[in-house]
Amino acid sequence: MTDSQTHWDNRYQKNPELNPFSDFLPATEKYLPSSGSCVDIAGGNGRNALWYAEKGYSTSLIDISPIALNQATEASHNLGVEIECIHWDLENNSLPPNRQWDIALITLFLDRNLLQKVPNFLNDSGILLLAHPTKQNLERHEHPSSNFLLEPAEIFKLGESFELAHSMEVIHVDEAWRDSGRHEAWLVCQK
Repeated sequence: MTDSQTHWDNRYQKNPELNPFSDFLPATEKYLPSSGSCVDIAGGNGRNALWYAEKGYSTSLIDISPIALNQATEASHNLGVEIECIHWDLENNSLPPNRQWDIALITLFLDRNLLQKVPNFLNDSGILLLAHPTKQNLERHEHPSSNFLLEPAEIFKLGESFELAHSMEVIHVDEAWRDSGRHEAWLVCQK
């Protein structure tokens, strides 16, 4: 067990409540295919993965915490939907090999190196969705610390890098104060 797994296991053990899904999901639903597969990367106990499963997508959830994944499995049973839970250490590995999805979602997890690999795990015409707080978030919140936040306007550079390195089209990009109270950057790209 890694230090990171211990940290997240403890966090989910102390707070097993399923938070509401991100406002990012309904705001970007219009960009999604009508059906297909989705992966929620570092999705914790499944608050966002469950939203996709309820919409009928074949949904995978990747996280380092078995406790969070067990909570997600229980929540999926309670909702009458299925999600595939994958116990995986994203800090020390890329995504699981030989897998591809139509939608890849990353919220509140920042690993710039992994982020650049995600397009390789998307099917043709796949959609990459990224929502993450920026350093401007520190004006109202002390967490997460600046080490785990995007720089101002970094989301626009990330969009450009996906266009250049992965021939993806940026469909939507912005950053603003959201209804959640966070200053978040949002990015939607299509392969």
